[in-house]
Amino acid sequence: MVTSEQVLDALRGVKDPELQRDVVSLGMIEDIKIDGGLVSFTLNLTTPACPLRAEMEAEVKAAIRAVPGVVDIKMKTSAHIPATRLGDQGEVMRGVKNIIAVASGKGGVGKTTVAVNLAVSLAASGARVGLLDADIYGPTVPVMMGVRERPGAVGNMMVPPAAHGVKVISLGFFYKDDTPLVWRGPMVAGAVKQLLTQVEWGDLDYLIVDLPPGCLPAGTFVLTANNSPKPIEKVKVGDFVFSYDGKALVPRRVLGVVPQGKQDVFKLKTANRTVVASANHPFLVYNARGNHKWRRLDQLRVGDRVMVTNCIKGGLALPLPSLKHDSKGLTIPKATTNEFMQLVGHFLGDGFVKKVKARKSPAEIRICEPKGSRFHEKYDSLYKKVFGVGTFLDNDGAKLAISSASLAELFIALDLAHSARQKDVPSWVFSLPLDQRVAFIRGYAEADAHIRHREGQKMLADPSGLTRMVSLIQDTVAVASTNEVLVRRLHELCLMSGLRANNVRSRTRKGNRLKSGRIIGPSMQFEFDFSLKPDTAEFKIARITGIEAAGTEETYDLQVDEYQNFVANSMIVHNTGDASLTLAQTVPLGGVVIVTTPQEASLNIATKSLAMFRKLNVPILGIVENMSYFTCPHCGEKTYIFSEGGGKRAAKALDAQFLGEIPIYPLIREQSDAGTPVSASAPKSPESAAFKDIAFRVAGMVSIVAYENSK
Repeated sequence: MVTSEQVLDALRGVKDPELQRDVVSLGMIEDIKIDGGLVSFTLNLTTPACPLRAEMEAEVKAAIRAVPGVVDIKMKTSAHIPATRLGDQGEVMRGVKNIIAVASGKGGVGKTTVAVNLAVSLAASGARVGLLDADIYGPTVPVMMGVRERPGAVGNMMVPPAAHGVKVISLGFFYKDDTPLVWRGPMVAGAVKQLLTQVEWGDLDYLIVDLPPGCLPAGTFVLTANNSPKPIEKVKVGDFVFSYDGKALVPRRVLGVVPQGKQDVFKLKTANRTVVASANHPFLVYNARGNHKWRRLDQLRVGDRVMVTNCIKGGLALPLPSLKHDSKGLTIPKATTNEFMQLVGHFLGDGFVKKVKARKSPAEIRICEPKGSRFHEKYDSLYKKVFGVGTFLDNDGAKLAISSASLAELFIALDLAHSARQKDVPSWVFSLPLDQRVAFIRGYAEADAHIRHREGQKMLADPSGLTRMVSLIQDTVAVASTNEVLVRRLHELCLMSGLRANNVRSRTRKGNRLKSGRIIGPSMQFEFDFSLKPDTAEFKIARITGIEAAGTEETYDLQVDEYQNFVANSMIVHNTGDASLTLAQTVPLGGVVIVTTPQEASLNIATKSLAMFRKLNVPILGIVENMSYFTCPHCGEKTYIFSEGGGKRAAKALDAQFLGEIPIYPLIREQSDAGTPVSASAPKSPESAAFKDIAFRVAGMVSIVAYENSK
């Protein structure tokens, strides 16, 4: 007589092809009943979307038929979907077994189309499925799913409507069709979290989350890899910026610069740094245990500590142009030196190029360093030493003067010859070695700033523990100018050169009458103080001193290679999109599907998106290549319009599963626009088959993640 033990022993030789464990130890065999030679039982698959269902059913039947005495088999196939979320992982979405993110890293790759059709395909297989549209700025899921009904409500929880067997929630439900979606300030930061925590999903096997591609306002200084800060709106794809790798700043390529429109922004201040950002922008925070973590601006509080850059030590001397000399003895150095840069800084502060009426081109330079002033003799000597040229006094001794067309031409070529209101710190100065930058700053301070020199005696402990009297010398500088651009660029140069500087402040300066009788009206003056003693530590921990609303600004999104962060106004900030970060921090993800297209640029960005999720410890379910090929409707021939095999190669290089190719076909777009996804409207079409195949592979990968989590 056949026994249950004989049947189970036979089935231990049948393995789940994805999990590589036998069906008995996986609990896939239930309700075994023996009636003479008839064996009845239930085969529970790990997903109703099992791509190898027929193969497993055949293997199970074959194994039982091999048992002596078995005459007939009555098998019921069901599914018991395992959960990647463990039972103790919080109240949020308690009934949802598996949360699957669909991401891309850039727009225009058809990510939402893939998410919608994955959800519909899984639901058609018998799974309980939800679809969450986390795109704050352009939600299109309601249109693609053909849902017009607004969510219901139970208490403070939203109840999602359903279409094509899928429960759907989206911000698009809360706006009229003709109303542009503009979420501002804290509402933007909390939108994704609200959709995650205030929706009553009920029991779901899979929740598909459609993530947006990823803000800082125009004018924010981004530190480029040549040390030169560049306004974020002027950064270009392919530029190299500094990125923090956990130990040091390293150059990394910019993969994307995307204008994000006007948003409410907030000013975050430390004692000597200020950055303006949207509420959802992540900063690198330091806690008492010495750990670093990314937290959004709206999660930060006064007193929190953030990582900031302090002293950038790299840089190279700048080769100087060779010019025709027009005065005897004039020499121009081959490259910048400390003394040369001190002269340049001094000239920027109080110098100008003067045109001589007898000549068509500028022929002389003037520096407002009058005879008898504190630094007159110093700079008179420096000009002679560096250029080997004589000086003379002009304007009754009020100015130091040099007559040299070549020297004037040099200063023009170095972008130094501007009016007071147009002066700026040239970009090339930021790229110099640290000592030359400091020399430049000192030169500027001795020309157009107030220097306070302090000396004192203080008892300090030495390394042996004994105390001794030491002399403390400190030079501090007060900078003030009506030229805001110059002041802020000089402030940035001080910070990146390790010179402790407080924040730039502004005040209205009253008008006055000069001795000459000229009247100067009221003006806005920008000021800051700094120390002339460099602190060469590469990074510092700075305490937040204030967070305040700063109005509405045009904002931009940067995507940076590999480490997904960059330096903005001397603070370390994450790539500007945070929906992925919010999702990963709020609920444990069962995995992420990365959508790309065959083009190299799209593949590169998808690669970086994958790297970001790995840093967040999110399992990578695989890569989908959308718009992969076109099938001729007449002859059936496949044509790879862009390139062939890019997604497969990327998946292999990144040790990720390649989930499949989605063709280019008008039916996919047409049905999406009509609110009937192709997986629902044409389930037997080749396009629907492609989505179904990928959905089944995703379900299989989720089962593997769930099994690994349970061990």
